[in-house]
Amino acid sequence: MTVWIKHGVMGDLSNPAQKCLGRIANFLFPLDTFITSIREGNHSPGSLHYRGDAFDIRNNFSIKLKALRHAAGADFDVIQEGDHIHIEYDPKTS
Repeated sequence: MTVWIKHGVMGDLSNPAQKCLGRIANFLFPLDTFITSIREGNHSPGSLHYRGDAFDIRNNFSIKLKALRHAAGADFDVIQEGDHIHIEYDPKTS
């Protein structure tokens, strides 16, 4: 299993996002994980991409989003966005 980063993807991930990526990569094993965006690119104003709390992965596997959400953890939103899956660190306060 390998985590691939698309050419042109720039920036680093926050510690919580790095740990989430590790959990997702382990969950997807033996499939490779392809990161398509971190901090670069055009995202909506206020996007968590710009502070390293969000990343996108290519959706080239038939994994149910519910299972991927469980692997990511309760503090993460996992959203299907067209040809990729957006994952962001967004802890909920009670």
